Amino acid sequence: MKKNRSITFRRTAQIAFLGLFILTILQATYPFHPWIPPELFLWADPLTAIVTQLAGRFFDPVFLIALLVLFSPFVFGRAFCGWICPLGTTIDISDRIIANKNYRSFRKYRSLKTIILVTIVLFALFGIQLSWYMDPLPILWRSLGILGMSFFFLLTDTVLNGFINAGIFPDTVLNIQDKISFALFPVATPRFLMLFLPFFIILGILLLSKISRRFWCRNLCPLGALLGLLSKFSPFQRVVNEESCTSCSICQKKCKMDAIEDDFYSTEKSECILCLNCCKDCPTDAITYKFQSPKTMRSSIDLTRRSFIGTGTAALFGSSLFRLNILNPSGTDRLIRPPGALKEDDFMERCIRCGECVRICATSGGCLQMSLLETGLEGLLTPISKFRIGYCEYNCNLCGQICPTKAIQPLNLEEKQEIKTGTAIFLKDRCIPYRLNEDCIVCEEHCPLPKKAIILEVKEFIDPRTREKRMVSYPYINPDLCTGCGICENKCPLEGEVGIIITREGEGRF
Repeated sequence: MKKNRSITFRRTAQIAFLGLFILTILQATYPFHPWIPPELFLWADPLTAIVTQLAGRFFDPVFLIALLVLFSPFVFGRAFCGWICPLGTTIDISDRIIANKNYRSFRKYRSLKTIILVTIVLFALFGIQLSWYMDPLPILWRSLGILGMSFFFLLTDTVLNGFINAGIFPDTVLNIQDKISFALFPVATPRFLMLFLPFFIILGILLLSKISRRFWCRNLCPLGALLGLLSKFSPFQRVVNEESCTSCSICQKKCKMDAIEDDFYSTEKSECILCLNCCKDCPTDAITYKFQSPKTMRSSIDLTRRSFIGTGTAALFGSSLFRLNILNPSGTDRLIRPPGALKEDDFMERCIRCGECVRICATSGGCLQMSLLETGLEGLLTPISKFRIGYCEYNCNLCGQICPTKAIQPLNLEEKQEIKTGTAIFLKDRCIPYRLNEDCIVCEEHCPLPKKAIILEVKEFIDPRTREKRMVSYPYINPDLCTGCGICENKCPLEGEVGIIITREGEGRF
């Protein structure tokens, strides 16, 4: 009974931390009045803290929170992975449905996660920040915060619309629909590009369980590798009473991390996540967890010297390839970063592609989207403005407030309203007044600046065929006033290529 209570307590802790993680996502919405910081788990992520500060050559005191997680393995081993990590909990939940129930050992691949960890750190030393590729917390944040919340919103909206159309308690259902919309996407139905990439990443991680339980955690997770290296020094570990043990192998076959060695007594501490399942499953109660003497604390390191040298060489050449790729934002003037973004190299080194800015922008102006290759291979999934989808809301500064690494600097509203992310220009071969000599003042009407950056010049036009005279309002841009918010491009009534676009001309970067 006591063992069952321990398992129940562990599962309760997992669900509680997953719930807290989802709650931080729900805080990322307009109007922004969080009582739990949406960045909390990312601030507490030691891999994010180490790699972003190393690559960006900066120090942010907020990342001192990560020391709590980083030092925890010295006492409790990889308990973070088994009790707290929200991605680990998500994998445990999916494992109940899709995991391969047959015992299969893939210990020869365990060193992969250490190689990935070393590669990420070495790339950071060369100024390339790649933790977002494999760091579980940014992966899950963008998966749930963007993909998950969008799917949930559309699913509930579709179901509730069905009830309303069928006349089933329409007033009550409409009230529920409004509350869900206000909590998730208060301005409009979410519209995102690039959802397929986060979808396939998280789906691939979960489907790896078809190979073995927690395959990701065992073999690929660099955060698990980091905590595992430190947990080798933990005095708290699994202990087997050899007199009571019957070598039935149940503990080894059911171990979700394949941490129990073939003698059934020894445990690889860097793999054990203290889930306590072996203690519960043991038919003779031979397994306990306790503090051992320092003499038995340390175990061997997974990475050989040859592997380390090979990894370092690969990181050196790999970082050069990232720097030399021909797709670069400096090669086009249409790639607009969020207001407050650091200069491009610094921005790339700090941005962890968590999607927090994209998520919160979707609840206000909706222009920020995850990039594919528009910003080069190094810029994959970084935020860029897509003004045909949305615009930068004049009275919104939330992307800078929510960015966990300050790749987008936090600006007060007055500062943000004066930041120039680009300049609008008219395409006169498309713009209605210039091409058709007919009035269209949509862009001028929507310009949010107190003193309009789009000015109308009224001129007389004489139709060359009919000789009819009419007054036409021709718009032009005052580049000193335009901030590049993109609402003019967003609201342009033309289909296809618009008559006004935002370029990076005059952008202000930190």
